[in-house]
Amino acid sequence: MPFTKERNSNNQNIGIETSNLSLKVADIFDNSNNYFSSSVTNFRASDRSSNTTDQTDKDLAKSSENTTQAISLVTSSAVVAAVQPDLIIQNAINPTVGSVGGSIEVSYQVKNQGTTSSGSYHETKFYLSTNTTLSNDDTYLDSDYFFSSIAAGAYTASTTTININNSIAAGNYYLVYQADGNNNIAESNESNNIVAKAIAIKKADLIIQNAINSTVGSVGESIEVSYQVKNQGTGNAGYNETKFYLSTNTTLSNDDIYLGSDFMSPIAAGAYDAVTSTINISNSIATGNYYLLYQADGDNDIAESSESNNIVAKAIAIKKADLIIQNAINPTVGSVGESIEVSYQVKNQGAGSAGYNQTKFYLSTNTTLSNDDIYLGSDFISPIAAGAYDAVTSTINISNSIATGNYYLLYQADGDNDIAESSESNNIVAKAIAIKKADLIIQNAINSSVGTVGENIEVSYQVKNQGAGSAGYNQTKFYLSTNTTLSNDDIYLGYDFFSPIAAGAYSGVTSTINISDSIAAGNYYLLYQADGNNDIAESNETNNIVAKAIAIKKADLIIQNAVNPTTATTGGNIQISYQVKNQGAGNAGYSYTKLYLSKDGILSNEDILLNSEYTSSIASGSYSSETFSIQISKTIAGGSYYILYQADGSNNIAESNESNNIVAKAITIIKNIGYDTTDGYGLINAAAAVAKALGQTTFADVPNLGGNDWGADLVKAPEVWAKGYTGKGVVVAVVDTGVDRNHSDLSNNIWKNTKEIAGNGKDDDGNGYIDDVYGWNFDSNNNNTLDGNSHGTHVAGTIAGVKNGVGVTGIAYDAKIMPVKVLGDNGSGEDSGVAKGIRYAADNGANVINLSLGGDEPNSEIQSAIQYAASKGVIVVMAAGNSSGSEPIYPARYAKNWGLAVGAIDKYQEMAYFSNEAGATTLPYVTAPGVDIYSTLPGNSYGFKDGTSMATPHVAGVIALMLSAKKGLTDAQVRQIVTSTAGNSLA
Repeated sequence: MPFTKERNSNNQNIGIETSNLSLKVADIFDNSNNYFSSSVTNFRASDRSSNTTDQTDKDLAKSSENTTQAISLVTSSAVVAAVQPDLIIQNAINPTVGSVGGSIEVSYQVKNQGTTSSGSYHETKFYLSTNTTLSNDDTYLDSDYFFSSIAAGAYTASTTTININNSIAAGNYYLVYQADGNNNIAESNESNNIVAKAIAIKKADLIIQNAINSTVGSVGESIEVSYQVKNQGTGNAGYNETKFYLSTNTTLSNDDIYLGSDFMSPIAAGAYDAVTSTINISNSIATGNYYLLYQADGDNDIAESSESNNIVAKAIAIKKADLIIQNAINPTVGSVGESIEVSYQVKNQGAGSAGYNQTKFYLSTNTTLSNDDIYLGSDFISPIAAGAYDAVTSTINISNSIATGNYYLLYQADGDNDIAESSESNNIVAKAIAIKKADLIIQNAINSSVGTVGENIEVSYQVKNQGAGSAGYNQTKFYLSTNTTLSNDDIYLGYDFFSPIAAGAYSGVTSTINISDSIAAGNYYLLYQADGNNDIAESNETNNIVAKAIAIKKADLIIQNAVNPTTATTGGNIQISYQVKNQGAGNAGYSYTKLYLSKDGILSNEDILLNSEYTSSIASGSYSSETFSIQISKTIAGGSYYILYQADGSNNIAESNESNNIVAKAITIIKNIGYDTTDGYGLINAAAAVAKALGQTTFADVPNLGGNDWGADLVKAPEVWAKGYTGKGVVVAVVDTGVDRNHSDLSNNIWKNTKEIAGNGKDDDGNGYIDDVYGWNFDSNNNNTLDGNSHGTHVAGTIAGVKNGVGVTGIAYDAKIMPVKVLGDNGSGEDSGVAKGIRYAADNGANVINLSLGGDEPNSEIQSAIQYAASKGVIVVMAAGNSSGSEPIYPARYAKNWGLAVGAIDKYQEMAYFSNEAGATTLPYVTAPGVDIYSTLPGNSYGFKDGTSMATPHVAGVIALMLSAKKGLTDAQVRQIVTSTAGNSLA
């Protein structure tokens, strides 16, 4: 399985095609060359179909070109009639019943049964007649207009709506359709224009039925009514209104009170419309006994067979509410700036109900409400039925602007006068209340006589309310002052928050106050200020402050009795001990003692931080002793140094002397050169390795890339790129979970088997694998080497991610990646598949094999495959594992004989806590970056991963750089060059 500690992190223009439509005028010449212009005009007065021709046009025979055609002009009236149009009505359809005041829809056709077109404008007229012939006493209804001619033999169809007005009497009629109603067309037959269709005209008759309303209504309120408007006539009724009135009798007259209306949709003959509606009884209506009149067709819009049956009367009594305050309770004392709680009931002792209303509150010097009384607030009250009440508990604020004294609290029912009441003089109740003020003081204040700059002091005190009124939420503030009075130049220290304090009560507090680093040492007074924000209206505002003397001092930390060995080796631990003493007059809070390695005994930016040790608070004159071990990093060069012990290394303590924190003790560092059981030969060095392969000294440093490419900086890959070696011509096999070959940062660097023809189902190159164009999948035994896990793609990006300024740049960014899938998408696979994958890579042109995988047990197949690859000059790079072990696991342990083993370090060159170490048995083991490694992920994305799996491709990339600079290096040569140029081998 793979070794990883994963931490993955249309605009379109729409073309609108338009056709250029030209209106053409047909220019027609007769045989005598007389010019006729036929213009086309698009007018449509009603919804009609297009002209439709009933007969087929016939060609007129003409003589040949050389024959003169004779035209005989016949002028008899018979011939003239024969070439005239003749309009008739056909297929006329209308309803058999229509309603007075309603409308009917008719459809018909106007046909031209003449021998020539009808010309332009004509109209069809409609009449009501008692017979089938048209006469002067028939009733004209409407016209239908035609603006286009009708060709001979053609017809125009029309559907139109005709209104039956209110003046028409009910009865049996004929609907007469008259073609060419204005006689605009000269027709061959003027006597066939009319068609008559029978129709009965009837009237509606609207009545109110099933009317229901409450027997009592209240002035200013609304009532709900329900009723039905029935059409008991034989004709339909159109849109109409039902109107409502209050009347002292059952008949409607001009002095009745209009209340409102309901809009009604059309009602067919014999049908009804059921309605539920709300009607308001306005405040101007007097109480008394009435009738509620329901009037059907209230606006007289409908022509009815009976106009005298529209009204129904239902008895109703109109009454008024009467609101009073009862059972009012409030405290006898209230405090300025505070709130009081009141409870009361609003009762409706009237005969009518009361709608939404307000109770208002006032402070008054007497029991009556007047303009100079003080408004305090209001309560919103829901509707109250006659005889019922609403119980309320409410909070009322007494603002700071109110003077102390004796008052009445006035409760006013219906404070906005929204309710029309039978009595408007009984809304107010008055309850006596005294308004008083609090008076806050500080008592029993205790604090230490000495405080330390940068530290805290503890204080205890009481805030007492010695006033007659209660005090609400308030704050006590603290200041440092050079005298006992508060002024603008005093130093604010902080505050305590207090809950309300009753008259005569107190609240005791113990609190911690910080003395900031910016405060100068000296003698002060600590001022305690009650009501520090002036939130409380007090009877005495001059007695809030108490002053207590305090001296502010500073600590002074030094290092004493520091002990460390005089020599140390890189990679080893040393034991040190020291004391941090506070020789200042003030206490010192927690701090950090820092230890540095310095060349000259003076702390500067280039000194190396070894450790930062937490030191607890130290009282004046006391000290703290520390003993612990420190590791000397392998990256430190050998030589003479000083260990600098720095008290208060983070500068947390404000000290009286900031220049005496450091003590320097000499130490000699001995460089441990060569193989180490922890990190083997140390960090791989691409610049030194490639230079040595070329027989040169190491390449000069170049500027770091920084950012997510810090791994390339650490292995010194950019120094090699600067010399022109980028991995070009080298193939690195990623034997893993597959590779996303379509990733934009990898696609240009994917190896392709050019001897294989894709998709033909044949083993073209005879290597035993069909269509292995992009490698082979030994987990599923097919040619799909795509990565469904992400591990192999991440590895591939570190080796050969394209240098394009996007995502990640691979260590050998011009090398080719051969995908060999030996692990499934779950990250595990069979030993035999891994062995086959190694052999496949070696046989098909790989120069380097990356194995970011492994297990705890040895396997002879994998061992044999690695040996086989080495024999063919292929360098196998293997991950040491992530189990924090003391030696690599398999197959990395085979590096004793072939290839290289790789451990992981972080960006500070410290061994990753998870990385397996090199072990006691000497083998080619080097380290590379394996923590927080940013690289490619499937789906054209990127992310971070940890593990020796991520360190191994750094080394594989360096080997690719070596082989691009020096072709033909053997496994043994590569192992020797890499180990001799790695970090632990360089003095």
